[in-house]
Amino acid sequence: MNKALLMYFAGAISMLSQAMAAEQSILLKDTVSTQGSGSIDLFNALIQQNNPTAATLENLRAENNNSLVLAVDVNEAANGTEKASSQGVAVESVTLTVVSDGNTFTFTDFSTPTQSLLAKAGQTDRTLFYTLIGRTGSSSLTSNTGWEGTSFDAVLTIPVNVSLENATSVVVEITFLETNTSLGDPEAFYDFTAGPEDLAMLSQTDAATLTEEAPGQDEAPLVITQNQIGSETDSWVYYPSSVEYYVAAYEDNYPVKSDYDFNDLVVGYRVGYGMTGQQVTSLIVYGYMIARGSGYTHDWHLHIGLPDAASGTGTLNLFKPDSAEQESGYPQTFSLTGSFDKRLLQGTKSLMRSPSSEFANTEIDIDLIKGHKFSVAFDFDTPIEISSISLPPYDPYLYVQNTGYEIHLPEYASRLGSSVNNAEAIGGFKNEQGYPFAIIIPEDWEPPLEREDLGGVYTTFLEFVTSNGEQEDAWYNAPAQDKIKQIGKAFWKWD
Repeated sequence: MNKALLMYFAGAISMLSQAMAAEQSILLKDTVSTQGSGSIDLFNALIQQNNPTAATLENLRAENNNSLVLAVDVNEAANGTEKASSQGVAVESVTLTVVSDGNTFTFTDFSTPTQSLLAKAGQTDRTLFYTLIGRTGSSSLTSNTGWEGTSFDAVLTIPVNVSLENATSVVVEITFLETNTSLGDPEAFYDFTAGPEDLAMLSQTDAATLTEEAPGQDEAPLVITQNQIGSETDSWVYYPSSVEYYVAAYEDNYPVKSDYDFNDLVVGYRVGYGMTGQQVTSLIVYGYMIARGSGYTHDWHLHIGLPDAASGTGTLNLFKPDSAEQESGYPQTFSLTGSFDKRLLQGTKSLMRSPSSEFANTEIDIDLIKGHKFSVAFDFDTPIEISSISLPPYDPYLYVQNTGYEIHLPEYASRLGSSVNNAEAIGGFKNEQGYPFAIIIPEDWEPPLEREDLGGVYTTFLEFVTSNGEQEDAWYNAPAQDKIKQIGKAFWKWD
């Protein structure tokens, strides 16, 4: 036998030996209880004959790049948007305690493939937490001894930088986050309500398989944008709040007052800042199309004033109505220098189309439809002071493709060099009587029906305008009920 053939057989035998020596995943006896916490003894398998040795744990740690990797069977009741195909919990803390050679080692670092911004019970400010997402049904993993009839969904990784070869005790404490479910989603989705959640220690092969499969993640709320943020953050600050949206409404016949029904385009949006100390490291935007009552088509932009030296990169997402699927061509990456000024919706007429009308959500006898959702994740190259950012509600503006005009709130100037009114100064976006063509109102506001003048629907609006905003500043609270399209924020905020 020649030398090359001998080397081939030696290599094959070596590979076979390694494959035979590879550890199998181990289903564990201890669980995370319905109270949302659990103490899991990693030496204690569900089937006693499968109890691992210290050498087994060390082999699993070594093949997973010096980490122990756990699988979690997410077993949650359907709250918020949770359902059989997508359900989740958030993890507040993980502590791994190892006793070896008379020494005790504690590890608290951990990670999962997904994160979300969530408010803890009793709070409204959202911070970033790791999440575990899964689905009801069979496991994506190959069945091994002890796995029959058990499904696993999520992966939790704990870095361990000491050998476990001589360990006499290895215990992991897991505590799920108690979320403020009164806020609705995403908190209601990531609460813990059922259980118990089963666990297993994963081999490298099973860990890779489960991570790639990512069961339930496509339908889970507030996952994609948060994972697109790369900056380290301590907390998040939202405008108008962590649970509310500004509503921007437009009359798109500018500079002509026209029917003044202010439903030509209606958009809900909010802005969040990722904070490290007192500095802003990232920016996120969420928004929805609410109504489109125009024969024109538009592009919708959001301008947030920033220092000239500010710069960064971002991702724009555009989701199909009531879906986790993005439109063709999205997500899109982009870079900006100076102010944040980005077109977030393009071609509104084609984006929001009713099957039975030219308009969407503005006619009395036509069924409501849901609009597109958009989101932005933007990381600053260098942190900036929050005091250097322009004040909310910022400058959400419209470009009307049919007429070539851009439309801003009165306190802003035009920005697009290509628009018909590119020299419009601050205060120019009113007619001679002082009527604006763009307004910002709270999210409870309902738009007028088609061709119903805003002043006739909200009867104190005229006094608000003629007093230059000094009187009747809550004009939007008292509509004529038979002249509005009752869309409701619970409908248009579909995720």
